[in-house]
Amino acid sequence: MRHVSEYSMFFGILIVALSGNWIIRNYDSVSVYPKASYILFGIGLAIIVVTFMMNRFSTYHEDTYVHRKDNRDALNKWLQDNRPFSKWLIGIIMIPLLFAPFYSWPLFFQLISLYLFWGVVLTGFVYILKGDRVEVEENWDYKGKTKTMLELIDYRKHPFNISLFIYILVIVSFVLSKQWGIPFYMETGGNPRYVTSLPSSSVLLSCLMVVSAFIYMISQGDFFGFRKAELSYDKVMFIHFVEIYCCGPVLMIWVFTVINALYVHFR
Repeated sequence: MRHVSEYSMFFGILIVALSGNWIIRNYDSVSVYPKASYILFGIGLAIIVVTFMMNRFSTYHEDTYVHRKDNRDALNKWLQDNRPFSKWLIGIIMIPLLFAPFYSWPLFFQLISLYLFWGVVLTGFVYILKGDRVEVEENWDYKGKTKTMLELIDYRKHPFNISLFIYILVIVSFVLSKQWGIPFYMETGGNPRYVTSLPSSSVLLSCLMVVSAFIYMISQGDFFGFRKAELSYDKVMFIHFVEIYCCGPVLMIWVFTVINALYVHFR
């Protein structure tokens, strides 16, 4: 049960990220979002919650084979050897980008966004998986309120990361904006007041959301040949460090975007 649930969790978080990114990218091209878009987003969230409950009531069973293969060894060897990516693989990736502008520029930018998403996600996965497998669980070396707060954001224990909550806020506000007829000023052109726009920063937030959820997945069970392992403080805290720089600006821009939309609509 535990092995199946990790794939279910991964499937659920991908549904949330990809359906949410579709909602973000198509904000200006639809008058009202089709029901299938946000229903699919809700299904992804439901899968995450159900999978988490399954893990709470199931036990991980270590394989009895002493010399069981762990893909972590192959990954570390590949990183240590500094092996370049296959030229054929790079070609397969680049060919769609070369021909997409001849078909349509929106398709080109959609491919860029998709490549960026998977690039950041895969980079995060590699960062989490590289290094030796840790067998013994490590606890936060803090006491009192500090320890309680850190345990609440310990993504080795649960998949409900801060990025996920802020991403849900953004997606729900996008959907309600269309349904209630309160348009958002997205700051995507002209003389923007922010360094980045809410859509582009939210797509990057979805990448961090998936990577943070992966911390929980690999801490709870085996995943695509990578055996269950505890993560070091350094890796968990680094993800939190990146989260501060990503979630803070997104939340700030979202708050001002919503306030500005409400002010313009009701003034």
